[in-house]
Amino acid sequence: MGFFADVISTDETLKAIEASIKELKKHEVLVGVTQEKSSRQGGKATNAELLFIHTNGSPAKGIPARPVLKPAIADDKERIGEMLGKAVDAATSGKKEEIVPALERAGMYASGKCKAWFTNPSNGWKPNSEETIARKKSSRPLIDTGEMRKSITYVVK
Repeated sequence: MGFFADVISTDETLKAIEASIKELKKHEVLVGVTQEKSSRQGGKATNAELLFIHTNGSPAKGIPARPVLKPAIADDKERIGEMLGKAVDAATSGKKEEIVPALERAGMYASGKCKAWFTNPSNGWKPNSEETIARKKSSRPLIDTGEMRKSITYVVK
């Protein structure tokens, strides 16, 4: 008993797939704080600078590391990977017009996960010090005004 299959391929189909893959290669999804969202009301440091400081900590200022972007994305990497995979599926199917919307959905989801990381118990952040709690009237790290958290977004380049 043998199996037979007909494979029909046209130059147009291959050209569409090649064009879609080239289109996919031109794009990337970036999650973080854009220049447009970086400024803060009355602040000396920008949201991007503060996110960097809090990601790495500052022993000189007594600030423990409280990373956001990498651990939040890693925490849900399977789902984010599936979403990015839809852009690859669109490219390998020759559906160039579906690539950017798929990347935008993945970016929106990933930036939402990063915003949620501020209150996610899995973040493992050290609590605020007694001095910080007294000064800010809050025991929740990085949740004073919410400016930095709200500034996290995504772009598809």
